Amino acid sequence: LSGLLGTGAQALAAPAPAAAPEAAQAAHPMADFLGPWSSLGLAPLTITAGKPSGGVTPLELKLPAPIEKLTGLVGRTFTLRQVNGTTLHSVNDDPDVSFTLTSQNSADLKMKGKKPGQVMNLPLSRAD
Repeated sequence: LSGLLGTGAQALAAPAPAAAPEAAQAAHPMADFLGPWSSLGLAPLTITAGKPSGGVTPLELKLPAPIEKLTGLVGRTFTLRQVNGTTLHSVNDDPDVSFTLTSQNSADLKMKGKKPGQVMNLPLSRAD
């Protein structure tokens, strides 16, 4: 029996562990985030490079007028920082904004306000 257990344990240990889901996603350079992004025929939102500060270049997100009106965030520009290879996140949390690339040409925008029910999830694709 001990010979069988030893052989079985070696056979189970042989396969390499599966990669973590985040490791499977390739890291994107900052340039992949820039430009116009649209959803469902809406005017595109735009991500641009901001003014460098302290060696870091933040990205700025500007919503199109229809989404500004829908969210009540008229005239706001959101400053985002890259938190990993696929995600940008707002530097403040009113509202909390995350922009995640799901491929080089598609992304998800998520916004969450401080009040219950203030949530928006918007799938996006390149508009250029």
